[in-house]
Amino acid sequence: MKKIAWGASKLLKMHLERSGKAEFACCIDNFSTELEVCGIPIVRTESLKGEKPGSFHVVIFAVSNKSIQEISAELNRMGFSYGRDFTYYSDFFYKDFVRKAKESLGFELDPSIYRYALSYTLSSSVLIHTTILGTWLFLEMLKRTEKLDGSIAEVGAFEGGNALCSLNFSSGMKQKNFYILDSFEGFPELSEHDPKGFGKGAYRTETPFQGITDRFAVYPQAKVIKGFVPLSFSKIPANERFSLVFYDCDLYQPGLDTFAFFWDKIVPGGYLLIHDYETEKGGFTGVKRATGEFFGPKKISPVSFFENTIAVIKK
Repeated sequence: MKKIAWGASKLLKMHLERSGKAEFACCIDNFSTELEVCGIPIVRTESLKGEKPGSFHVVIFAVSNKSIQEISAELNRMGFSYGRDFTYYSDFFYKDFVRKAKESLGFELDPSIYRYALSYTLSSSVLIHTTILGTWLFLEMLKRTEKLDGSIAEVGAFEGGNALCSLNFSSGMKQKNFYILDSFEGFPELSEHDPKGFGKGAYRTETPFQGITDRFAVYPQAKVIKGFVPLSFSKIPANERFSLVFYDCDLYQPGLDTFAFFWDKIVPGGYLLIHDYETEKGGFTGVKRATGEFFGPKKISPVSFFENTIAVIKK
């Protein structure tokens, strides 16, 4: 059966760079200006019009939930259905991701949490850029650290989609302060270690700040803090400790500042998750550099997964 990728995303690029296999006949991407991705020709949606159900299978590699939803809807309009004609990159990576997690983290991932993360991704109208498997791993860590003392922090929340998913998921769990930090104004000035294709203000939120805070108004444990790293950290109580911290600012210097502030505040048995630690060539390579510079001298080696771009460090 012909395999077709949809979305020339970093997840597809990292998979192809690592596998070295030309397993996809083509990649559909209606917005790319490139002619190919890692040697695979890039085509438009029209290429599917002559395909018959059962003769091909599409794997959607788009990252944001909005893109995933739009591509799924387009395939549905063409008469194709999930499971039979198309699946998501999280399904494609599922077995290897579960195996790697067991080998490197020492515990079995819960498939019911995967279903929750996938369902939320497919239904939420709030933007999520964490990846489906990233959200799954974060929810797993929420569950595993539930009995630990310490709060939760997400540094780099964008529109708040991942935090909202996490707060909904943990509604029946022990309630902890959940700090949601972002400039909500996009990137600060970038360093020489960050990609050249971005500048100050990139990833600025489309939703006004008041609209973002209103999303969290029903959760008394949610603490939304507006500001750039590291100045925003001054709004966190000095005696606060953390069981789970998620870094997702994409950049080098905010990474160093986040690690310096939070590492000593994470309780034993707690976790630090670092998004975009794994990236494609020319991507947000400053995150891995910052991680190495901070944790290398401490002889601490992260466990990482390209399938969700995340590195995991247990305290």
